[in-house]
Amino acid sequence: MIFEPLPGDRGAALRQQHQANAAELRSRPGEWARVSSHPNPEAAACAAAGIRGNGRRRIRAYSDGPGRFEATARTVDGEHRVYARYIAPDAPQQ
Repeated sequence: MIFEPLPGDRGAALRQQHQANAAELRSRPGEWARVSSHPNPEAAACAAAGIRGNGRRRIRAYSDGPGRFEATARTVDGEHRVYARYIAPDAPQQ
């Protein structure tokens, strides 16, 4: 057994970051923004799916409230990035 301080709650920090990202995206509807970087393309694709609300790993911060979010994963210069944007509820469908 090893006695040591309890590590911080990474899940809480991620939830706060997603809340902040969602609020910032809502403030600039229709504009794409890089919201995160990941160690591999699969992790980036999974994060993008969570923002879109696809599958079991839906991220709540992006599904609360009106409107919807679009997200995609891209690899740029070897960095696996996630880009997202907010689509307001009254925006025309594309």
